[in-house]
Amino acid sequence: MYCPKCGGLNADDAAVCTQCGENLMQAKQSNPASPNLVTMPKPESYLIWSILATLFCCLPLGIVSIVFASQVDSRYYMGDVAGATDASNKARTWAVISAVIGAVTIIGYMVLFAAGMASRP
Repeated sequence: MYCPKCGGLNADDAAVCTQCGENLMQAKQSNPASPNLVTMPKPESYLIWSILATLFCCLPLGIVSIVFASQVDSRYYMGDVAGATDASNKARTWAVISAVIGAVTIIGYMVLFAAGMASRP
């Protein structure tokens, strides 16, 4: 059984979640038809932001972001809410890092270009 609070995997006869301590017996009683159903909302995948960061900012780090973003849906639908949340957070982090490095690189290039143009006779 998956914990409805943290998404952790527990034995079907477990009374409490081994990861967060949530009362699983109450969750089973509230949804007896499908006790393994994960009721937490699906985390954001950040796939679009990852693709944009890859195309316009920093290719290697954007690819890392795309890999994590692509794991969100599959982990969520397998019942691994904690893993989907972790992949979502990592996708967002790598997309932001890629965007920051891309912005710093563009600004640095512009400064060097301006300095080079200013030094011309």
